[in-house]
Amino acid sequence: MLLPVPDGGLVHNLHDGPDAPDAIVAGRRAADAARRIVAGLTASGADPATLDEVAAGLEAIAEVLAPHAATTRFPATGLHGGVQADTRVWESHPFIGPGHPLAPPIRIVRDGDRAVGSATFGHVYEGPPGCLHGGIVAAMFDMVLGAAASFGQRPTLTGTLSVRYRRPTPLGEPIRFVGWIDREEERKTITKGESWCGDELLAESEAIFVVIDTVRYDAPTAPDTTPDAS
Repeated sequence: MLLPVPDGGLVHNLHDGPDAPDAIVAGRRAADAARRIVAGLTASGADPATLDEVAAGLEAIAEVLAPHAATTRFPATGLHGGVQADTRVWESHPFIGPGHPLAPPIRIVRDGDRAVGSATFGHVYEGPPGCLHGGIVAAMFDMVLGAAASFGQRPTLTGTLSVRYRRPTPLGEPIRFVGWIDREEERKTITKGESWCGDELLAESEAIFVVIDTVRYDAPTAPDTTPDAS
């Protein structure tokens, strides 16, 4: 069974303080630097000579990292434990991982029976002019509603997710995503959520999380590279 998350605490098993291991600290520093590069390159107004210089530098960095490249972000433990899985699972998550250079800057905590995600988005995630891309909005709901579903103490995966977009989600403003369990059935946890900018309701979401066998949380099986003896 999952351990309860205290109010105000991060829902996912991430280091949240000065006790983070050196590898996590260094990884987050590198990811932050990469985010600055991505922000600088997105719709950049730099001239071709500058971009060529940047490309050369990035190609050199890519060569340094190549020997350390992974084929899966899952350690041997897989995702067992759900939101309390190995820290490395969440550190490298594409939507909430502080060590993932493409992850939006969302922080998800527990507030009573609700999961609350907070973030301010920049132009890297822009869809319509000045607004967050709707696909990122949906992804944030998936993470926040999934966090809320975990309060039911059952292993689940997203079955369906629907979003009703009421107003554009602005860039550069604090956005709040709130999710809660609406009801539970034998094999389903139904959640609902809303997103807000101040007092303005931006979007509503509903998701069905399907109760699964925890084998679905296993790490991927590495391919057998043993030479064929035949």
